[in-house]
Formats: sequence, C-alpha cells, structure tokens
Amino acid sequence: MATNIYSRWEPGIGDPTVTGWITVIAYGVALILCYRSYGKMPVGRSRQFWLAMMLIMGLLGINKQLDLQSWFTQTGRDLAFEYGWYERRRVVQALFIAWLVVAALTLRGWLTSWLRDLDHYARQAAWGLTLLLVFVLVRAVSFHKVDKLLGVSLDGLKVNVLLELSSIALIAHAAWACYRKAPKR
Repeated sequence: MATNIYSRWEPGIGDPTVTGWITVIAYGVALILCYRSYGKMPVGRSRQFWLAMMLIMGLLGINKQLDLQSWFTQTGRDLAFEYGWYERRRVVQALFIAWLVVAALTLRGWLTSWLRDLDHYARQAAWGLTLLLVFVLVRAVSFHKVDKLLGVSLDGLKVNVLLELSSIALIAHAAWACYRKAPKR
C-alpha cells in the first residue's frame, strides 16, 4: 500500500514488488487479449462484452498499483472512528462481505442471462471477472481473518497472489481462445 509516515493511504505505487509488477503485466496481457477478441467480433453483444472486459482489465491494472482499495479501507476506518462504531466494525465487515457475496451472485446471474447466447469463452471470462471482483472487494474490506488467510504462503506464493493471478489467467485464457476460434471479420 502506498502510505505516508502516518500509515495513511496516499497516491503512489501501491505494490512495487516483483509479484505486484507481474500482476500488473498479467492485467496488461489480459487487456491485450480482450482487445484482440474485441477486434475479431462482429458488431453486437460479443463485441461489447470484449470491449467491457478490455476496459475493466485496464482499470484493475491501474488500481493494482494505485491501491485504491486501501483508500476505501482507510475511508471506512475513518468513518467508523468518526461515527463511533469502530468497536463494532467486525459486524459491519461481516455484513459487507455477505453483501458482496450476494452482489457477486446477482452479477453472475445477470451476466449468465446477458451472455446466454454468447459463446462459452465469454461466459468463462465472465466467471473469471466475477471471481476477480469479489477478490478485490473482499481485500478492500480488510477483514483481519481474511487478510491472514490471503497472506498465507504456499511454497513461497501468497494465496492472495494466487487467487488474483488465477482469475486474471482465466480471463486471459478465455480471450485468447476466443481470438483463436473467432473467424476474421
């Protein structure tokens, strides 16, 4: 997280580690693959979908280094202190995570309906996006036990890195497969 001497969020490079930059590169690769799929699609919902995926991958890649979810967390903490419910923050965090799960399932249902007549590559990418957005939002909540779980290392690779990169990989794979299978326009 980009913080100042008071451990407050401020704009800057949020994750200057090797895995941070690898994740940014992964977002960039996914963005390029989504762009390539977008370029091969005829006018219609498939083309709109890959354009939206391209934009989302770009925004999430930028967010990876600006660390805006840490700003969100800091703002929530500030509000909890200001309005006197910091001691009950765990209840609020749990409710927020429950809301995120419901929102993600709702998003997934809406995407499934909206993508019903699109190919399975778009549906696969939508599933990857749903997982990725839930991951980003859960990280923003900064629930201590969730943070501890996401910080666990499996053979030197942290769970949070594994979850984020595997979601991006799912999207990138779907975009690549779509690009390869789509007829030229």
